[in-house]
Order: sequence, then C-alpha cells, then structure tokens
Amino acid sequence: MVLFIPMLTGCSLGEKKEPADTDRDLVKRADMSELALLMRRMEKLTAQWKEATEKGNYTDIELPDWLEKIHTAEATDPSEITEIYHPMATAWLESVRQFKDAPAAEKPKTFNTLVSNCITCHQHYCQGPIPRIKKLYVEPSTDVSNR
Repeated sequence: MVLFIPMLTGCSLGEKKEPADTDRDLVKRADMSELALLMRRMEKLTAQWKEATEKGNYTDIELPDWLEKIHTAEATDPSEITEIYHPMATAWLESVRQFKDAPAAEKPKTFNTLVSNCITCHQHYCQGPIPRIKKLYVEPSTDVSNR
C-alpha cells in the first residue's frame, strides 16, 4: 500500500520532532517520528476523502505535495524500511492519483482500493492501526452517478 495510512504511531518510538503549526491537532505523543506524524496526516486526509466520497462531492479533492514525503520521512526504526516499503508507497501514491482522476461513478471503488493498499502495507509494517484503517472504507453500493 501502501498507505500506511496513517499510522505508524502505535509502532513508533523515536526521537522527538516539533510539528508544524498546521499539524498540532494531529500530535498525540511527543515521541512520534516524522513518518508517524506523516501517517496521521494521511489518515486525516483520507478521512476527508471518505466524507467527500460518501457525499459525492469531489470538487475539493486535492493531492498535497507532502504526500510524496512517504518515501523520505524518517521512520522511528529505519531498519524497518525494507525493500518492499518503497514499492508499496509508490503503489499507494498511484492509487491516490487514480482516485483523484477517476470519474465520479468510479470514485468509491478507487477510494476503497487506496484504503486496501493502506491495509496491505500495514500487514507488513505496524499492524496496530488496521482496525482504524478499515473504518475508512466506503460502502461499495455508494451510488454517485446521479449526483
């Protein structure tokens, strides 16, 4: 996935980082790594996309540049970034682009694919957030074709 969405926080113990002012609401622990904080931001963004998908309102779907930091953010334990991490991160970023570019009728399906990519990655890295990630799925029957 790849989206490791959101969360290496339950698995992180690392050096303290000062979050940007825009991230203060995302900070729960002072010992979060850069990657853990990034995952929290990703979770918050994905929750916003879920809400937009459920409402069929896609006018504000943006892909912030900071998503690319998934490849460079410092992990709590850098040795956990194995050879499968970056391909999963790349696959997740691609699923995000596919979601953004999909026609409205395909948005729920492509959104659920990006959530699935999060779960796939978290099955390899930090399984703790998987129950929270599963809550991000939208109902497959979400019909936005008439919106």
